[in-house]
Parts: sequence; structure tokens; C-alpha cells
Amino acid sequence: MLSKAWFQLSADMTYVCLRITPGLTEPVQEQHVLALLRLSNCRRYQPLDEGIRQAVALLNTLLTQPDAPSHPPVPIAQRQDARLLILIDKDQMSASAQITADWGGNPLTLAQLQEAVAASPIKQGVSERLLAAAIKAASEAAPGARLSPVIALGKAARHGQDTRLERLVETAAERILRPQEVDHGRVDMRDLGTLLTVKAGAPLMRRHPATQGIDGFTVTGQVLPARSGKESAMTAGEGTCFSPEDPDLLLATRAGLPCQERAGMRVDEVLSVKQVDIRHGHVMFEGSLLVTGDVMPGMRIKTSGDVVIGGFVEGGYIESGGTITVRNGIIGRKLEGDQYLCHLNAGGEIHASYAQYARLKADGDIHIQSQLSHSYCRSGQDIRVGDSAMRKGHLIGGINIANRLIMAPVLGASAANRTRLQILGGYFSHKEQEQALRQRKQACREQLDKLQDLILRLLQLPGDKRNPETLKKIKELRTRQLDESKSLDEQLAEAQRELQALMANMDIIATQRLFPGVEVEMAHHHNRVDIEHGPIHFAIREDQLQLTPYEGQH
Repeated sequence: MLSKAWFQLSADMTYVCLRITPGLTEPVQEQHVLALLRLSNCRRYQPLDEGIRQAVALLNTLLTQPDAPSHPPVPIAQRQDARLLILIDKDQMSASAQITADWGGNPLTLAQLQEAVAASPIKQGVSERLLAAAIKAASEAAPGARLSPVIALGKAARHGQDTRLERLVETAAERILRPQEVDHGRVDMRDLGTLLTVKAGAPLMRRHPATQGIDGFTVTGQVLPARSGKESAMTAGEGTCFSPEDPDLLLATRAGLPCQERAGMRVDEVLSVKQVDIRHGHVMFEGSLLVTGDVMPGMRIKTSGDVVIGGFVEGGYIESGGTITVRNGIIGRKLEGDQYLCHLNAGGEIHASYAQYARLKADGDIHIQSQLSHSYCRSGQDIRVGDSAMRKGHLIGGINIANRLIMAPVLGASAANRTRLQILGGYFSHKEQEQALRQRKQACREQLDKLQDLILRLLQLPGDKRNPETLKKIKELRTRQLDESKSLDEQLAEAQRELQALMANMDIIATQRLFPGVEVEMAHHHNRVDIEHGPIHFAIREDQLQLTPYEGQH
């Protein structure tokens, strides 16, 4: 029977050999050799498959041919030291040690690893902790196991943050659409002045200055420059001032309604009325307006500041230089043609619980909390319909136009109501500008061709008939045309980049469901939905309108 006695180490102890001698009483198989090897003191040696096959064949031959010529011992396993290769990722942000654990030979040492790192292109980011962990993992690995532990890490550049303006008071929209509760859950909307206004001296906004960036590096020592944040000022609108103790703090100088502006805040004087109807008359006011109750059909409101309505808007015309907020909802009616009984026009945003059969236009966002139906809605920014989590909300019917985003949990209805969604984003005006540049470029090219032809004709004239001054002026004119042509090329390239960026930021999203009957227009792309979808995202990628499952960004 095969035993450890058949094993023999080579003189340098590099190989385990199997002696080829008579003495076996039954055939031996490869698995017998392997099993015996695993039980021996040479269990960590690397088996040599070809040697094992040869040794088994020779031993089995001796069973049938005892007089066969003698054969020297056959190597069946080999001792190997641990092997090491330093690998650097393509982005040069990490490096790893590719380690093959030893086969009974010398294991990898920390000194060897450190020496290999020093000889590699790695210049930064080496971690002694990671090096030690790599050695420990290699020492515990099975013979011949291949490991690739990370031993060095780069550091990404940390870009600075732009100036951030932190509003310290809630806007009217935030307060009125999430009103304060009084006894037993009832809501008292009668005193909007107390609810929404601030007192003189109240902190309104804090400016957080831009921060410096921190450079990064690759493991090969390349510096990754960081951008510093962009500084911008905070402006003190009417009724506000900067704190004498803190120039980054904006305070109210009078009691009134706090209103956010592009880079600061203002505090408007406030007119408070119970209701806008025939008895109270139209309202024209330089400041902000608080309406405790409703706005009735046929009434007109025009203010320079915000308009806050605690009840319903049942019709009429509301024009605000700021934001319009409607607590209960906008209930209009469509007249003949495309005319509506109810109009809201805001220089800022429009917020309402719901809106139906109304014409809404805002330079900023339009946000309807529950349902926007059968309206003409145009936003200079985004249209959002739904709660804060975008789980409940319906946009049904009408024409809805935004510059960047239209988003709702449900777009359209099961009855396949025609619902038009348009994201324009200034696309067509950009295209007109691009076309104008192309026309100027063409005219410039034609002029250059004429000048070049004229220069050639002059050069073909005999020297005595050629006017050097004329030639000089024409060449100067050509140089100016060439400069203009180069400038137009740069402008065209920039216009195309802007157009691509514009389209890349256009999105239409249904976070829950999209019904047939929805018509989508984004830039020059059109799509009519014919089948029902789950969560879906319309976007332009590589100049194609793509529909992909929505997975919860934005």
C-alpha cells in the first residue's frame, strides 16, 4: 500500500518526489497520492498534476512488469515562496497588492511589501494599517490563494461650497399650507397677520460664506486641484438691514410679511382683509396682501408683494409681484375657447392645495399639493404636483409648461384624458441664437472667399500695375474677417454646449403612474403615451427622448 515512505524530498527541499520502486500490491490512483500528500509534512507544497500522473503510471506499470527498468523519483509537488505584484487602478486613485500565498515556501513579509511599494510608481496614500492587514490576510490564506488587498488610496479633491443663504423664517406658503393647530385639532385661519408676519428686529436670513476647496491627490502623486466655492453677496431688501454685530445676518426693520428674494429677503407692509368680493371691492396695494377668507368671481387683486389667501379662490384675476399662496384651493371654470374664469399671475411662485380650470402663470415654481386638473399652467421653473414625499398627487388634463421639470405621482388619468406636458427651457430661443450665429458664420465665409479671390487677382497683375497699398488693406480686412470667423466658431461651440446642458436638465417624472393620453414635448422631441406605465422618467440623452423607470432622484 502507498505510504509516506514513498515520499522523498529533493536535496534543496524544493520538491517532494515519489519514489518509483516495486512493493505495491494494488493499483494506485492520483487521488491516493494527493490524499497522502495532504496528510504529510509537505501539505502546503503545490501539487504538480503532470508529475503525479507520470508517477502513478510508472508505479502501476511495476505491478504488471516488476522487471521494468528503474526510474528516478518523480517530482509531484513543489515548494514556492509567496509572490507579489503591485497594481495601480486606471484612475490612479487606489493601488493593491496582488499576492499569491506561498506553497510551503517563504511567506510575504512586511519588509518585502514595503520594499515593493517603494520601487513602484506609488508616491502617496500608502496606509501602514492596510499594509499590515495585507500581510495578515496573506499569512492566513490557503496555499496558492490569490489576494488583492488595497494598500494605498488617493484622495478626491473636495470642492469648496458656494455661498449659502439660510432662511431663518418660514415663508407664507410653508406656514399657511401647514397651519398651526389650536384646540382639538381645529385650525384658526382668521388671524393670518399673527400667523405669518414678523416683528421688527426678527432675524430673517443668515449668509454662510463660501468655503475653500481642499486639493486631492492620486496614489502616483498627481495633485487633483479643488475649486473654491463661489462667493456671492446677500442683499437687504425693503424693510430689512444687516445686523450691526454680524454682517452675515439679515434683520427685519419693520413689522410685516417676510418675502424671499433671489439673494436676500424683504419685509412688505401688509394689508389684511377678510374677503375680496363685491362688497369690499377690488384690491390694489403696494405691499403684501393677507386675505382671511375667499376671493370671489369677477374680483381683481394687484399687489407689488405676496398674496396669501386663507380660503378659496373662486374666480377673478390675481396679479402679484411676489408669491401667491392659496390655503384651500383654486376653483375656476373654463369659458368658451381657451378662456378661464380664474387667472393667477405671480412674479414669484404659486402654491395651492389644489387647482382646477384655472390659468396659472408664475416666473418661479408652481407647486400644487394634491391635484392640478384641466388648467393652463406655465412656470418659469418647475411644476410639481404632490405631497412632500411625492406619493400622492394627480396632474390631469390641460396644458402644462415648465422650463426644467414637471413632476407628479400620477400623470394623466385612467380615462385617458388629454394631458399636455411641455418642457421648453428656452430651447427654441437658444436654437434661434444658434441659427443667427450660423448665418453670420456663412456670411463671413463668403466674404473671406471674395477677399481671397481679390488678393489672387491682384497678385497676378504685373508688378507695375499692382497697388501695394490696396493689397495691404485687403489683407488687413481678411485678417479681421478671419478673427471674426474664429470668434464665431467659439460662440457656436459654446452655444451648442449650452443647448446640450439645457436639454440634459429637462425632466418629466411620474413617481407612481403614467396613463395613456399624456402628450410629452421636450425641446424638439414629442411622445404620445399609449400604454400605462409605472414610475417613469422622461429625459433627453444623446439627443433622444428616453423613457426609463423612475428610481427616486430629484
